[in-house]
Amino acid sequence: MTALAAVLASGWMTASHAQTTLPEVEVRALSAESREITAETLQRTQARDMAEVFATESSVSVGGGGRNAQRIYLRGMEGSNLNISIDGASQGRNLHQHRGGIGGIDPDLLKRVDIQAGPGADRGPGALGGSIRFETVDAQDLLDPQRRAGVRLKAGYASADEAWRGATTVYGLLGEGMGLLGHVSAQNAEDYRIGGGDDAPNTAGRDRDYFLKFSLLEQAGHSLRLSTERNTNRGLYLWGSTGSDMGYAPEGSVPVYQESERNTHVLNHSYRSADTPWIDWRFNLYRNEDRLKNVTTDTEMRGEKTGGELRNTFSFGLGPTRHWLTVGMDWFSEDLTGLDFRSVKQTTTSRNRALFIQDRIAFGPLLVSVGARHDDFDAEYGPRSVSGSEVSPNAGVELDLGRGVTAFAGYGEAVRGSGLIPASWMTNITESTNFNDGNPFEPERSRQREGGLRYAGGDLLRGGDQVNLELTLFRSYLYDTIERVGGGGGQVSAIRNNPDTLISTGWDLRAGWRFGAYGTRLAYSRVSSENQHGDPVAISRRRNAPTGDRLVWDNQWRVADGLTLGYTLTAVKRLSRVPAGQIERPGYALHDLQAAWQPAAVRGLSLALAIRNLGDKRYSSQTSIAAGTDNIVHEAGRDVRLSASYRF
Repeated sequence: MTALAAVLASGWMTASHAQTTLPEVEVRALSAESREITAETLQRTQARDMAEVFATESSVSVGGGGRNAQRIYLRGMEGSNLNISIDGASQGRNLHQHRGGIGGIDPDLLKRVDIQAGPGADRGPGALGGSIRFETVDAQDLLDPQRRAGVRLKAGYASADEAWRGATTVYGLLGEGMGLLGHVSAQNAEDYRIGGGDDAPNTAGRDRDYFLKFSLLEQAGHSLRLSTERNTNRGLYLWGSTGSDMGYAPEGSVPVYQESERNTHVLNHSYRSADTPWIDWRFNLYRNEDRLKNVTTDTEMRGEKTGGELRNTFSFGLGPTRHWLTVGMDWFSEDLTGLDFRSVKQTTTSRNRALFIQDRIAFGPLLVSVGARHDDFDAEYGPRSVSGSEVSPNAGVELDLGRGVTAFAGYGEAVRGSGLIPASWMTNITESTNFNDGNPFEPERSRQREGGLRYAGGDLLRGGDQVNLELTLFRSYLYDTIERVGGGGGQVSAIRNNPDTLISTGWDLRAGWRFGAYGTRLAYSRVSSENQHGDPVAISRRRNAPTGDRLVWDNQWRVADGLTLGYTLTAVKRLSRVPAGQIERPGYALHDLQAAWQPAAVRGLSLALAIRNLGDKRYSSQTSIAAGTDNIVHEAGRDVRLSASYRF
């Protein structure tokens, strides 16, 4: 019963997780709080960028306005403190701190997005605040069971930024269990219109995505995936101290033509033996190549990151207990280069090697998880280096209280001693730059605590319904963060460990109900950010951000065969607890409508309509940096989106 309740609660965002029987292997992941955004949700909402991918997740806030500068926050912690990966490829840190560092990816490629905010040794390197894992589709996911090949053509239009989008996906089987998928998409968008009129300057852009993936699945227990992707964005954006995430251009500032590019190459192999529970292993190898070029000044920054992971899970019984013991290692090496203001090449190098162990133990109604991670790291930043090793423990417990109710609690620590400094910082250093007052840099660290209750059951309000409830309380500490003093278009005066401890405290409340063709999900998150003295903190790039209470109510109704309607309410409370000298951030409420139709008369055709911000509300994300009441990037106003796809 514990397994069933926990899996249903963690997967409440999709009805497909509501199962009456579960394969035994699912128990391994129960101690880690996990939330999933499915491809079905992304298609229904017609998500086009990272802010929209997470639009139905209340614990995630994305600021920055334009897609080139979007910055993600999970439970108040900025994305630089998360391990963000695509098919297991850990993404590089931001090349430029005014760029959000999320990196673009076509949402049409995503099978699911997994969000894990709690502690865990097997979350990957640098997971101070958790992890976000993007998983792309295989050819087998798109194929009709009766066909060996297929094509999907898609076109769309969005009114707010007059964006036109087109995509072609080709997929097929090359042999038994062997698939190949190719995908090309393009989008051209103008400056988007904000609520009530006016345009948000410097938000227009051109996006391209190219993707190729080979998948050999379930062959005598083996699965192999090879993929390569190139994602590009270009446009006239602000740079330096007037970065696009900071507000409208001050008088006299001139945008520059920029190009960003991400190339990701991934190999994934897994094997699960049918003969012994001692072998269930996964191997991952990847390489990321990131580039950010200022075409106007003919300067650029590059990042190259190579890494991988090897893990095996041993399943066995020991007396009255059942164990799922995961043992593994991961590693990466990252080189960042850029031309500084003197046209001198500056390079930073980081390396991280880790061993981890996580044992998940079932004993009757009790599930215990204990683990530890040992990170060995070194990094070179100009005249200074960081090196050392740290052990990060974690522990969690879940107890089945009966009648579908589970209590849970967890504690975890994490450390990051590599990938600390963006390339742009090093391009503005001088001989007089103060590196941590001459002292060795301390690695960045975090501690997390959480606990709560889950309920998963059925036949509660009506016979045959499915109900999921979850309340999570959390408290996270982030300390020894690396900060920059100065810069802002000139030279950096200091790079140092920040003496303040940043504390994020709050709770998440989630409820899901499904009956027949109707499903509704309600999520409410409260996050308070302060320092060790109890004083509120301001939005800080690469660290954290306060937000007002956030509620997301998402509804989906299959009206008839082939016709689905949806409605999403997003309500954010006013943020009034801010540091002295900072402006309060107004709250807002947004209404979104969705409709999808697959006409029976035309097999393979899908039509979709989405109206975002139906009331044309003028608002800004509370995690967008404000330089004053009138100097802030506002989000898009009413946006009518139409799309059509045809599969044959």
